[in-house]
Amino acid sequence: MLRYLKIRSPCIIGLILASLFIVFVLHHNLTTELSVRNSVAIIPNKSLESTSLLSSPRELLLLYEQEYSCIESTSFRPTFHNRHLILKINLTAITTEHFDYLKNSSTKTTSALKITCLQSSKNRNTFRSICDIFLTFQIKIFNSQKVQLTLLSNSTSCSVLLTNISDLILINVHQMFSIDDIFRFTHQWTDTNNKTELFWHSWPPTTATCLKSLPCSSTNILTHSTSKELFLTEQNTVSYWLDLQYQVFINQRLSNERKKSVNNRNFVPYEISKNPRVCSSEFQNWVLNYQKWHENITLNINNDSMTFGEQRNRIIELDVRFLIYEKHTSGLSDRIIHLISTYLVALLTKRLFIFDKNWPEFTEIMQSSLNYDQQSIIPWIEQLDLLNKNLTQNDRNYLTSKTEWFSSDRLLKDYDYDKLFPERILTFKGHTGGVIQTIHSNLSIYRKFLTVDLQMNTNNIFGCLYHSLFTYKLSELINRAPLSSSDLPVGHSSQLILQILLAPIFFPIGVQVRAGDETMNEQNIDQPNPEHIIGKYQNFLACIQQINMVNEKLVDKTIRTPIVFLLSDSYEIRRAALKLKPLSLECYKLSEKECQLNYYDLHVLASPNPVFHVSNDTNRVLAFKLGMFDIFLFSLCEQHLISTESSFGRFPVFASLKQRNIYSLGLHEVKSCKNDGLPLSVVGGQWSGI
Repeated sequence: MLRYLKIRSPCIIGLILASLFIVFVLHHNLTTELSVRNSVAIIPNKSLESTSLLSSPRELLLLYEQEYSCIESTSFRPTFHNRHLILKINLTAITTEHFDYLKNSSTKTTSALKITCLQSSKNRNTFRSICDIFLTFQIKIFNSQKVQLTLLSNSTSCSVLLTNISDLILINVHQMFSIDDIFRFTHQWTDTNNKTELFWHSWPPTTATCLKSLPCSSTNILTHSTSKELFLTEQNTVSYWLDLQYQVFINQRLSNERKKSVNNRNFVPYEISKNPRVCSSEFQNWVLNYQKWHENITLNINNDSMTFGEQRNRIIELDVRFLIYEKHTSGLSDRIIHLISTYLVALLTKRLFIFDKNWPEFTEIMQSSLNYDQQSIIPWIEQLDLLNKNLTQNDRNYLTSKTEWFSSDRLLKDYDYDKLFPERILTFKGHTGGVIQTIHSNLSIYRKFLTVDLQMNTNNIFGCLYHSLFTYKLSELINRAPLSSSDLPVGHSSQLILQILLAPIFFPIGVQVRAGDETMNEQNIDQPNPEHIIGKYQNFLACIQQINMVNEKLVDKTIRTPIVFLLSDSYEIRRAALKLKPLSLECYKLSEKECQLNYYDLHVLASPNPVFHVSNDTNRVLAFKLGMFDIFLFSLCEQHLISTESSFGRFPVFASLKQRNIYSLGLHEVKSCKNDGLPLSVVGGQWSGI
């Protein structure tokens, strides 16, 4: 008899408690009213009854975090993306959910788990079994309190690729399915007759209903999603989550008088990019057509039933050319600047864009609008020499290839990519950018197309490219800015920084001070004289004050308080600035008459925590994630002062789509900032370029 899975987890209890709070929701202009359903046990044939109860923004954020926590700790999580079916099994969660069974099996040293995959389609009501997966585990019990499972062997009735990493098992079913297919799954321990229906939490919410009622994300039916669909879902969900963050801020931090005039938060860059006055309709249609072509080609050449030889024949028949991006060992921003430059070449030359297979942490936190996974699209690339072995280079079936390295010459050189690189398979390596050179140079053969046909310019091209390809995942934002983060004795929590940068009552100037890699690991520094430390960077302080003077009329007109979001690799600089000139929000709980801040004072917003280098630190994945969050925050600023000898500040300025001139200083350079700064076309050709 088929029974439903009982999850041994506090997730459901947390969701029930979170949905009981009754208050009113304040609305952002991008969202609709949010209603939360009563949470119930995960039983598929029992509907989730909607209620008219409304939860506060804070409780809704808590609901998101609890839901995501459930997803992270669930034992079974399947995905059906781009016609590929992948099963993710968490052994730690299995030992928790099946503790009683495993404990009672203490007389045995092994046990086998059978997972059955059932397939149907949107046009059929019946499911049929297409694959049985048997996983045999070694069972170890410690003091009757803890169970450990170790995978010993596996067998399947279908072709799969199984990977066991720590306590995670990934099963990639080696077959391409129809986009109309749907799946269910059952599992049972082979020494029992207790077959159990498997449930999981989908993430992020994929429908408008689920945006309004997170508990509905529990499901036992798996449907198809393309990369583009996942991309748009992430953006819609993140926008709503940002709305909630901003509502929490104005509810907790602002006086009632101020709340009346600041209902709507600032737009973030990917929202700005949807405006055709920023990223032209011609550009957006061009990218959309490429995305459709990319999706169609990947489906045509990426059939798991084909041999490598058959795939080669299809590639030649369709005349498909490839452009593979490979990251450099340099810093985070250099990698992404090279990435977007490579993406632009793929668009201009209509090559199939393929991502670096050795950068999984990037795809973990960033959702792409393209299916560019190297392993699934061109798995034969590692055997290219074998495919070409018995062919001459003049043979039609010979797959030509070339790897090109780009350095600082990319900033000055004009390329005709089709003429210079006739090879079918190109791999681009490098650490510099060529986007601005491609659109700005008078000798660029692509300039007329980009500027006249697509109506783009040096101010918007990079940001529009970036936001057409990548978007930040909600899961990573929740990890970086959790609701539990509280006010710190010195500095500001990541959540508070995010909320302040979303608030239109401020005019944030992003300031990046690049002090050097050696300053990144400074901790517990005794700072008896922070004035002396800040004095070493007096050139940046003077520049900020001069920028405020230049902006005085603009800021007065919009009634916004200028603040400084300080980004620096130096722990020492940020700590000293926070001790001397921290932004305090206490004043904003008072009326505007009672709260009169000195316009020319520095109000510093910054994190007091050390930062890490993505190439040099022992925990490079964490360094990457923290760096991407800093880049996201920096892109929310209205204006920017960056270090000339660094790309870390330059990249988010171009991605911000604020389209304002940039102020740039060397570490010890002294110059006036009373002018209007440098055009993006100039800054885009400095250092490692854009």
